[in-house]
Amino acid sequence: MTKNTYFLYTALVSFILLPHISEAQAAGQLTRVTGGDTQHSSTARAAVAKQPIGITAQKTPETINVSRNRQPALASGQMSYHTDPRAISTVSRSYIEKQAGAQSVMQMIQNAPGVNFGASDPFGVTNHSLLTMRGLNQQEIAFTVDGTPQNDINSGQVFASQLLDTENLAEAHVSQGSSAIDTPVFSDLGGEVAYKSIDPTDKMGGYAEAMFGTWMSRKQFIRLNTGYIGNTGIKGWVSFSNFHDQHWTGPGTDNRKHIDLKFTKEWGDGNRVAAVFSWADQELSQYYEPTLAQWNAKGTSNYYNPTFVKGASASYNKNYWQLNHNPWDDINVGLPISLKLNKQWHFNAEPYLWHGWGGTIAGQTLPSGYAYYGSEKVTGMSALPNTVDGSAVVGERSTDTPWRVGFNTKWTYKTGINELIFGNWYEYGDFSYWSDFTAVGSNGLAAATWGNEYAIRMPNGKPLRAMDYNVVEQTNGLYLADTVSLLNDKLKISAGLKAMMVDRRGTDKMPNTQYVVSGNSFQPLPRVSIHYQINSHHQIYVNGTTGFRPPLSMSFFDIYNPNTGAATQLGGGKTKDEYSIEEELGYRYRDKTFTASVVFFNYNFTNRQIASQTYIGSSPVSTFINVGGQTSRGVDVEFGTRPFYHFSPYVSFEYLYTRLGDNFKVGDNYLPTKGKEAVASPRFQGSVGISYDDSHFFGNFALKYIGTQYSTFMNDQQMPSQVHADMSIGYRFPSYGRLQKPTLQVNFINLGDNHYLSGIGGVMASAKSHENVGNTAVVGATGTPTYFMGAGFTVAVQMGIHF
Repeated sequence: MTKNTYFLYTALVSFILLPHISEAQAAGQLTRVTGGDTQHSSTARAAVAKQPIGITAQKTPETINVSRNRQPALASGQMSYHTDPRAISTVSRSYIEKQAGAQSVMQMIQNAPGVNFGASDPFGVTNHSLLTMRGLNQQEIAFTVDGTPQNDINSGQVFASQLLDTENLAEAHVSQGSSAIDTPVFSDLGGEVAYKSIDPTDKMGGYAEAMFGTWMSRKQFIRLNTGYIGNTGIKGWVSFSNFHDQHWTGPGTDNRKHIDLKFTKEWGDGNRVAAVFSWADQELSQYYEPTLAQWNAKGTSNYYNPTFVKGASASYNKNYWQLNHNPWDDINVGLPISLKLNKQWHFNAEPYLWHGWGGTIAGQTLPSGYAYYGSEKVTGMSALPNTVDGSAVVGERSTDTPWRVGFNTKWTYKTGINELIFGNWYEYGDFSYWSDFTAVGSNGLAAATWGNEYAIRMPNGKPLRAMDYNVVEQTNGLYLADTVSLLNDKLKISAGLKAMMVDRRGTDKMPNTQYVVSGNSFQPLPRVSIHYQINSHHQIYVNGTTGFRPPLSMSFFDIYNPNTGAATQLGGGKTKDEYSIEEELGYRYRDKTFTASVVFFNYNFTNRQIASQTYIGSSPVSTFINVGGQTSRGVDVEFGTRPFYHFSPYVSFEYLYTRLGDNFKVGDNYLPTKGKEAVASPRFQGSVGISYDDSHFFGNFALKYIGTQYSTFMNDQQMPSQVHADMSIGYRFPSYGRLQKPTLQVNFINLGDNHYLSGIGGVMASAKSHENVGNTAVVGATGTPTYFMGAGFTVAVQMGIHF
């Protein structure tokens, strides 16, 4: 039940149960009903506030008939009407519930303007997935779930398998260019994705769902609602899910268990406290990321070995599929609080905690009898099993134990034509990461997934490690904004400032490295917006924001190859902060039939940070470098209608123009990248969809097109364009007793079984040799980009029922 519907319901109850309210007074409580939204006078809100929570005035429940129903969702839930002075798209529950329940919450927003989601598996649960918006990747986008930040404090990445179950998702807000000023993420120069979970129901009950499909995929889900607990006014729900599938490209399995929980208490007028909790446990096999040459030669054929061949070379056996997987657990806790202190003051706060533990296991090779500990050669080591031609296959265990705790507070003061907000966000994070090795048995399995007991050791008894570092991060964000409403609220002018301070201290325990590394960033981030409501159908807005991203923590440290002692990553902790200035000019239209949005945008970046490669002598090494300036501009279009004869169309489109502003340094030379297009930035993309729902039969179809996109700064290699379609059809059976809305649904993912690359796994400066700036030397290729394979055709049947 939405907030507006709840107010309508309680106002009507007040009218029936409070006989001292006259008919004229009751009529005055509902001041206006427009487009399915109900607004209330202060008289109505006061009457609602007097209702005891969880207590009815009569023993016999009453049936209340509302004479006017809410209007159906726009584009079957893929659009909502907004007045925010910034680009924003919303996917609501009415659309989400028609998708495959096993899919990740990231896939729910993949058709919004400018949004690209590429994954190697049909359900988006593995780490071989990437979401971009307007050519900016996950490390530059703020992700939150019920107000709690989800970006990894070390890499900035977001992993879909850790987020809440789709069955518990109420809505997802996508802001393609900027975030709200109180968003508790500092790397949000590329926009924001905010997920909100469903609220608990008033009555005890629940929902159960079972899914099974191709690739031995299956998911079981159950959610139990407590209803109001006695007379406390507290209500909640808890859910559990279990997912399994096999890889469609060959050997590999994915297993995920997940718990979500939410409890709320509301009282008075606008007071609310909620508690949210999630736990994820996963064991995911790795998907291979092929180069373009491998893809053209092998396509979707198997890339990992199905068996471990005793006596085969280490370079062959390291690709045994059971040596390449990702075990992981994490918890997420939030306590969002909203208090209306009086007519002028409103207070919001949210303490939160996130903690994870696990990592990855990867097949690797080591020389038998010696290895490199950092840049130091260690001899006299014990012989390793499965040694062939002096090289042994081992399991490299990368382990991290990150945790973060934070507190975000916001005060809102409204008087007359002014609304002032100010607040502070503080977060403390700790990230420990190390990589060691364990022997592999004759069955091809690593001796142990975690722990030091089975670690390969040096002669001094210490574990041989390739990385071993810790980073402590403290973040402070102070924000202040004021909005002035003029011309009877038609014109709103807002200005704000967010001051971000990020302090990090790192220690590297590897030899011959800088033991202590530090980074301190301070950035004032001003913003301004103007919104004008021309009439009930038309509105325009102008939005100007700034954003930044400090160097990633993982880029602070040097990393060396344990086989050769050569550097494989150069620490980049002194890299300057990435900074952006973004402007938007938007127009929205709505009437009883359809809604449309057009947004023109422009970005200017300085000190753009990209994970790439450079050279030490003639040897390529990975590094996080400053590629200088970049310009991006384009237009986003979105269109949707309310149902025509139960059909609802939806269209989104983006045109994106990008240019690099500087040449790329390789050793002592510069590649002429100035004026080239940015990587992972398709010029054209669009989505066309149509939904049908007559309350019993329902279905939807979506076709997504993404144009070619470059994977090198020199634009000498590109990922081909792609087209794929998804479809679902279903039927809602009549309710029977406590069994409400039994539903049978069939989902088709990648309907045409198109074989395509869905995303860029690793970008490079160049894939070919080029003359340097000035044509005085030839610069060799800096590496070969890798890619995500698009998911294969998948059919999933699911059955769900409310009780």
